[in-house]
Parts: sequence; structure tokens; C-alpha cells
Amino acid sequence: MRRIESRLTFTLFLTTLTVSCDLSRPTHCEFTDPNGPVVTNTTVGVWPADLSWREVWRAGGLNEAEVLVRPAAVAVSPDGSVAIADWGLGEVILLGPDGAWQGTVSARGEGPGEVQAPVAVTWADADTLLILDVSAFRIVSLDLASGSAGVTPVDPAFLAPVFASGQVRFVAMQRDRTVWLEFPGPVADGWEERSFVRWSPDRPVNDTIMASGARGFAGATLSAWPRSLLGVGPETWVVSNPDGRYELEVFDRDGTSVVRFCHAADALPLSPAERGEDPDAEMPDAWRDALRELDEPPNPAVISRIVVDLDGRIWVQRDRPLPGEFDGHGAAGAMYDVFLPSGRFLGSIRLPDEQRLMEARGRRVWTIHTGSLGESSIVALELEGF
Repeated sequence: MRRIESRLTFTLFLTTLTVSCDLSRPTHCEFTDPNGPVVTNTTVGVWPADLSWREVWRAGGLNEAEVLVRPAAVAVSPDGSVAIADWGLGEVILLGPDGAWQGTVSARGEGPGEVQAPVAVTWADADTLLILDVSAFRIVSLDLASGSAGVTPVDPAFLAPVFASGQVRFVAMQRDRTVWLEFPGPVADGWEERSFVRWSPDRPVNDTIMASGARGFAGATLSAWPRSLLGVGPETWVVSNPDGRYELEVFDRDGTSVVRFCHAADALPLSPAERGEDPDAEMPDAWRDALRELDEPPNPAVISRIVVDLDGRIWVQRDRPLPGEFDGHGAAGAMYDVFLPSGRFLGSIRLPDEQRLMEARGRRVWTIHTGSLGESSIVALELEGF
């Protein structure tokens, strides 16, 4: 099997970490079809085992002057400013690099610089925000320096299936205005056909990237059953193996395969809540009954979410969200395996309780925290221990 061997120089963390890997303990993962560039990883990474999180700042929460209702997405600018697309408020809010609340930059409305249902946001450059307004079938462009705004229409045939379903399960937008969505599909015998589709103004054709079946009921996905997953970053996108093997493939912006990589890790065992045996789980009694009646998956899903950060690193979520949770942001307090863009394994780390990963760059990550009263905060954390 051909491997890609690379010297790991971590300028992102301003330090070089060297670890002697004892290959007699962990085993390598293996590809059934090793054609093309591949990377095989062990359970040993290069990160120290005692990494921890330090909270840098927090915005929103119970602060009456910083109201967030249902943040759908965040985008981080080159200087660290954070734009928040709040679907519940119908607004886009700006935070400074230090978390200072700078207020609403796009309010609910139908004008050129206004939005109705913002579900994705990204920075086209240091001063320009792009906002996907799913109910108005358009991308709103805001020039924060001049205060001007523009609109790019989006094909209604692309957005309509998601808008009609009433649930945006996966959405991403890149700075060239390419939009990625997960389409709902027909349901038969408890399985729904899901597909990931992209569209851009330069290529106004709905381009289906991949499709697979998702196990579920009552509109909720059962993440214990493996299926194809997608992560989209600024320059690359990553897909997972649909049959549950811990294999992922990285593509460049043109759709050319860059590398495939695998990891020697097993799926987490099914929790009592996933089996319908936890009476305290926050889900309807009918759902618990349905879960108890279902057969368990023969091979539980080893991953449940993929995030490609601003440095191109790949964050693979291990914990699975329960049915009924807003799974677009993944499970709260989840464990992540982190890989370089080359596919090399860095290490694993768990987020703090009730926090969901939204973005990362260098040592810093930005999360959504949900409090005991259901209040939402945007939190900046930094990795410590290098």
C-alpha cells in the first residue's frame, strides 16, 4: 500500500511537536482499495494528551443587550471579527475580534441589505459579508466599509426543496458564492434518501455530489446508522464513507480528489438514549418506543459530523446527536478527531459541556453554547497545553 509520508511542521501552533509512535500498540487502518494518494493513521497523534480549553470571551447568553435566539451559522473574518446569522431573529449580528457586541448589520426585511431567513454567512473579503437568505432565494452582499449592499439571486429550484421541508439539515457557503445543501428525499420503510447538492452563480446547475440513505422517523435522523457526510471549507470539501468505515476523501475546489485517509478508531457504543432506554432523554415517549422497537445498526456510525476549518484542518465528530436535536451543529460537548489537510492525524479533544463547534483557526475555536434556560452564546476558546 502506498502511503503519503510528510514532515509535520505546525506553524499554526507556533511550535513543532515530535512524538515517537509505538506502532506495536495501535494498528493502522487499511484501505480495501488503496489506489491513488492515501494516508493511513494510527490512534497515536502528535498532540499532547493533556490539552485543555481556555475561554477567551463570550457574547449573548442572558445579557439583555446581546440577544441571540437561534444562531444558524457564524463566520470569522481575517481579523477575528465574528458574523452571526441568527435564523430566529432574522438578523445578522457582528462581534469584534475581542467578542465586543457591535450590533445588527442586516435586519429583517426585504430591502437590498436586509434578510428574512439567514441560514449561512461567510466573508468574501475583510470587509464584505455574504448572507444566504433561504426564504428570499438570494445571497445578500454587505460592504461593511461603505454600507452598500447587493443581491445575487439563487435558483428557486435549488432552495425550494429545503425551504419546503422546513428544516435546513446541512448548509455551507464559500466566498465565491457556491452554496451547498442537503436535500430531503423520498422515505420508504424508515429510510430517507438524502443528497448533497451544490449551486453557484457561475455554474447555475444543481450539482449532486453524493447521495445515501438516512435512517429515521418523524423527520428526525438516527445518527447511529452510517451514511455519507460532508464538510465544506474555504478551499476544500471532505466526504465520508457511507458504509461506516472510518475513511474520508478530500477534494479541491474543482472537485479533484486530493487524498483519501483513514483512522484506526472504532464507533462509540450505542448509549441507552440511542436505544430508547433512557427515560430522561429529551425526546417524545413515542420516539423512545420506536427506538426500542428498532433493530440496532449492525455497524454503528463511527462519525457523525465533519467540519473543515479556516486552516483546512478536518474536525471529525465522534459523538452522535440524539434524535430531535438540531443536528446541523452536531452533538454538544462532543469528542473530535482532528486531521491536517494532508489527512495526517493530529489528535483528539472534547469540547466543553453544551458547546458545539462552529469554526476554528490556529489554536482558537468558536462555539455555540446553550445554557440551562435555552439561551444561546457565542464562545471563543483557545487550546492550551502545547
